[in-house]
Amino acid sequence: MKVIKERTYTKKLLSFIIGVVIGLFFYLFIVAMFISSEEIPDKYAILALVLSLLTMVIYSLTSEFNYLKQLEFTMSSLLSNITVYKKREKELASKAEEVIVKFLKHESDIQKSIAASRSGTEKVADELENLSLTNLKVTVENYPNLKSDKHISTILNQIEESQNTILESKLLYNQYVTYYNSTIYSFPANIFSGIWKLKPSAFYEDQIDNDIN
Repeated sequence: MKVIKERTYTKKLLSFIIGVVIGLFFYLFIVAMFISSEEIPDKYAILALVLSLLTMVIYSLTSEFNYLKQLEFTMSSLLSNITVYKKREKELASKAEEVIVKFLKHESDIQKSIAASRSGTEKVADELENLSLTNLKVTVENYPNLKSDKHISTILNQIEESQNTILESKLLYNQYVTYYNSTIYSFPANIFSGIWKLKPSAFYEDQIDNDIN
């Protein structure tokens, strides 16, 4: 599972101080190239320090903005992945049903059971998606010949892997949302959130029953 690269205040402060020091020496070096005296006057040293601080402020704000945009992109990517995984799960479940129907077409009660799992409105069908999948697994368990079929076994294993991947993706997405929302309400993002058009993201929510099986 991907790990969030957090930027703590300690890391930000340390990076800022190091940047200011490096910037100070850089600007002092530039100044020394244009003056003839061996010692740099105080006014030039102060100017170098101001320029270094200004440079680091601009750099820090730009870096913070880019970091937040990267978080937004990552969350968008995770959400897209969840949609793809769920679509694959539905396709595998449909494929498993088709194979079972062909394998057990002589069993009318199995046909009725599978047909029943597909009945009702589209909304009800979506809500009972995992329940239908459970019925498929139960059907396979009740028929040794069907259970021993490698094709069915492979499909059910793929469905289970897909469900685990979906769950992991949902958890990771919500972790990113938690971190992103806390970051945009922290300094310095909270000051520029209006200019940067930063808005808190919503957590991924599902019906509890859809994730149990």
